[in-house]
Amino acid sequence: MENKDYQIGRKILKLAHLMVKRSNAYLKAVDLTDEQAISLIHVTDCPGRTINDLKDYLGVSHQATQGIVKRMAAKDLVFLEKSKRDGREKIITVTEKGAGIRRHLVGDVLETGLSLLEGVGEEEKEIFYQVLLKALGNVAPEGKTDR
Repeated sequence: MENKDYQIGRKILKLAHLMVKRSNAYLKAVDLTDEQAISLIHVTDCPGRTINDLKDYLGVSHQATQGIVKRMAAKDLVFLEKSKRDGREKIITVTEKGAGIRRHLVGDVLETGLSLLEGVGEEEKEIFYQVLLKALGNVAPEGKTDR
């Protein structure tokens, strides 16, 4: 099985490389970095998030998260407003432009998923999904498999 494990590992790396390449090409077209796209998706899907919440989600430093949000704000994708609950916290709010790009990101993910799983039956998709969850759980930092 060692040879099969090696072959599987190589195919996963090749798939990951192709997926990153495809994603980077799309993100370049909409002038986003990978971290900005992940952040935009997260703050759109989970309204009311603070910089600290996003920091925890991304698993990066507070300073790095502030830089990501600052660059997104400069692109008019988000803006910051003081929290009504705690004036020291800033809520990240998605702009109309940011929401529009988020909708396009969903389309790109769906298109990628459809092309990746073309010719795969529903039962195979479910098995693949379960194996993917296990694999991610094996290599991802604890609690970080939802990115």
